Formats: sequence, C-alpha cells, structure tokens
Amino acid sequence: MALINTLVSYDSITKPFPDVDTLLGTTRQAAGKVIADPARADARVAQVKTGLAAMQQAQGKFPKVMHTPRDSTAALLQSHVAQNAVRENKVESFIMKGLEHILQAFDVKFSSQDWLGWMLSFFTWIEDIDPAKFLIAPDEPAAIPNDFSMAVIGDWGTGLYGAPFCAQSIKNDPDGYSLLLHLGDIYYSGLPDEVTDRFIDLWPFESTAISRSLNGNHEMYTGGHAYFEELLPKLGQTSSYFAFQNDFWTLAALDTAYTQPFGGQEGNLNQQQVDWLNRIVAGAGNRKVVLFSHHQPFSLLDPNQGPMLVKWLQPLLDDQKIFAWYWGHEHRCVLYDRHPGFGFRGRCVGHGGFPEARPDLSAATTSADLGSQWKKLAGNQNSPAGLVLDTPNVYIPGFEERFTPHGYMRLEFEDNKLTEYVRAPTGDNIYLRDLE
Repeated sequence: MALINTLVSYDSITKPFPDVDTLLGTTRQAAGKVIADPARADARVAQVKTGLAAMQQAQGKFPKVMHTPRDSTAALLQSHVAQNAVRENKVESFIMKGLEHILQAFDVKFSSQDWLGWMLSFFTWIEDIDPAKFLIAPDEPAAIPNDFSMAVIGDWGTGLYGAPFCAQSIKNDPDGYSLLLHLGDIYYSGLPDEVTDRFIDLWPFESTAISRSLNGNHEMYTGGHAYFEELLPKLGQTSSYFAFQNDFWTLAALDTAYTQPFGGQEGNLNQQQVDWLNRIVAGAGNRKVVLFSHHQPFSLLDPNQGPMLVKWLQPLLDDQKIFAWYWGHEHRCVLYDRHPGFGFRGRCVGHGGFPEARPDLSAATTSADLGSQWKKLAGNQNSPAGLVLDTPNVYIPGFEERFTPHGYMRLEFEDNKLTEYVRAPTGDNIYLRDLE
C-alpha cells in the first residue's frame, strides 16, 4: 500500500460509528484532553462537524473516487487519517475497472477506538499549525530565450487518474520544454509525505527544463511548510512568486494562497506582491505581460469569483496591461473570450488530475469549428463567454461519464507570437491556435 493510492471518504470516516453524533462525541472527548479551554475545544469540534458535512457534499455518490472540499479542517482530517491508516495498516484494497483503465486503490478501515487515538494526535497537530515563512522574490525577472515553450498544468497533485499520464507525456514530448509550471494544489493538504508521493516522485523533471510550482490553497492548509521548505528547494525555486522575461514577453507568477481567506475558496494577495508586480510590469515596457496564479479572477462554472484579486490588480487591469492570465483551482479546462473591460484572455487550466463532476452544460452550444468536445457558454455579469472542455474522463475507471477530462496546456512563445495547445493526458492535441 502507499499514501498515493489511499483515499479518505466521508463514508469511510463515519462507518465505524452508529451515527455522526456518536463520532462527534468521541471527537469531543479527544479535543477535551488536548485543548484546555472548553470553548476552544467546542469550536474545534464544530469545525470537524462542518468539515464532515462538506466532505459528504463533495463525495456525492462516489465514495471510491478522490474528493475533498475547499475546507481546511476537512482536508487536514483526510491527510491525518490517511497517514495514520497507512502507518498502522488500517486500509483495505479495492479495484476500479473501466473500459480503458484499471485502478487499485486503498480505503481506510479503522475502529472507533482508533478514532479516539487519531483525534488526540489530530488536535495536538492542528493547534500548532502556523504559516511558513514567506519568501521574497527577486526584484528582476529571470531571463528566458525569445523562443521557448512551457507546460502548464494545474491541480495535478493527486498522483492518480490522469495525473501520471500527463506527467509522462510532458516528459516524453519530442519537442521538449524550457519551463514546466504547476499552478498549485497537492492533496489533501500538502503534507511532506503527500508532496513527495503525489508531486516529487511523479513530476517530469528534465535537465533542460526549469520546474516551478505555485502555492495552492491545499498546500496552505498545513501552513505551507512542505511547499516552502521541501518542494521549493527541490525545484531550485527561491520564492512562491516569480517572473521571467525576454525581448517580447514578461511572465509573472503570483502566490494567491498565502493570505487566502474563506478556506481557500477565493484568492488573495498582499501589498508586497502587488508592489513587486507593479515594478515588474513597469519594467516590461512594450512587452506583453502574462499572469499565472492558482486562484481565478472570475469563473463561469464556480460560484466563487475573484473580487479580491481583481481589487488588488484593478489599476493594471483597467489600463489593460495584462495580455493573458492562466489559473487553476477550478478543476476544469475553460478558454475564455477576451475580457470586455480588462482586455486579457483568461484560461482555466485546473484539470491536471483531480476528479471533478461534469457540470450541467445544457445551456451551452457546441463549438461550430472545434467539435462536440468543446461547449460554448455565454458570458454573465462576472465573466466573459468561454469554451468548456467536456468529454468523459477515461482515467476514472467505472465512472468515465461522470467526471470532466484531465489534461494540460503547452504554450509556445516565438518572438511576439504565442501558440496555445490544449492536450489530453496522452499528449494528443485537442486545441491548437495562436492567441491573438
């Protein structure tokens, strides 16, 4: 067994107990032994209760498929239970069979007495979580060639489903890459073992390519320690935000998770990063500026928009200083029309490896020139119109029709031209156009 294949569902957590109230009673016993202040112990148990409800909703009808809500306590609980179950061999193997793939995974299986012990260590752990030290980016962008290519993949840190296939295709691409960029999120909560198993061991390291990873909301649930203190040194990356530049382009990557509110549902920045970005953009001159982040400035399919990011960057956006913006967080591939006010082209590239239920696209139309796999959604007060990639996910055996597809993007910069490729986990192109 391995942590990478171990799933923690709402069903597996609640199964040892006759009802949720009994589970929460045992949880309160543990909290009371660890946390001296009764009011704080009650508050922590209330967070567990809320997290479990969020897990139940995220699980839906698919307890055997990885799921986790945007709730810090739920994600921390899943990480803690998975690690304890693997260490104590409290797991049970199951096989998922589909038309094209077979997946062996492990479900946690424990007793109510195990739960009491695990909750004692859980509350001890989470009471001590503090954010890692925020690292300051260099003042000047790093140099890149005028002709270069990059792979962009988001929410890839599952180690399962389409994620390893995407990594293998990137590694085996005969045209190679100059830069490999992950847009953030290592599940369940970016612990050191998760960072190792679900990122480092599978990342397509190449001697000719620079590797970088952005900070995601899941990494920050544990304070970002494994991200800042283990992953960044492994990548040779000195900060969670950074920039590259050549004669035609300036690429600026932001950390929208370090100061995130609301359990990471919405991204945020700080004055230090905004001042840095303003200097980077001012120094770009006539170059085209491209942003990269984990969180989105807007969405057609997610109720969580990005008003705080937009507010921080309002002057740059109003002046139409940004040419394009790539983000993850939402586990889909969406190609947005040019924003009518800000002028940039938005791209959601969060479909790297996390299972996301297919949305209701009954209001969408089929793309006339790209085929039935692309659906066109009209814009609204928050967002411009966009093309949504919508096909079965063959990498989730037995549930192919129920989940959105996985994949990544290849970006080719040739002097002042940018060509976008949307690719399936196999490396096959399913979209290829110059970005005008």
